[in-house]
Amino acid sequence: MTKQELVELLKTEFTNEYGEIDISGLDFGEFDRDIILSGIKSKGNIYQSHQSNEGNIYQSHHSNKGVINQSSHFNEGDVYQNRHLNQGDVYQNNHFNKGDIHQTDQHNGGDIYQGRYHNNGKVID
Repeated sequence: MTKQELVELLKTEFTNEYGEIDISGLDFGEFDRDIILSGIKSKGNIYQSHQSNEGNIYQSHHSNKGVINQSSHFNEGDVYQNRHLNQGDVYQNNHFNKGDIHQTDQHNGGDIYQGRYHNNGKVID
């Protein structure tokens, strides 16, 4: 099966009553290798939530015309947020971290809203 055939299968078999492709709740718990979800294209929204893993989460090179909303993260390691270029506002709230937060090279056209951070480490900019 090609990746495009998988896309067609998902559109046919995993579209919910609202017309959304819903593949939430996939359990790769016994799989001990990386899971790569890169290069996804959509005219609609992309929802990523309730991810639980023992490794790292890498998110980079997003190109977006809408809002990026990141909230309610619970993290035992460090958080690195680097090299962001935003034309609009940035909202980051309800983050709970045991490690440090590293934020460098941020370029924003709008405001940055940060609320309810609970960190055991340092905020480094």
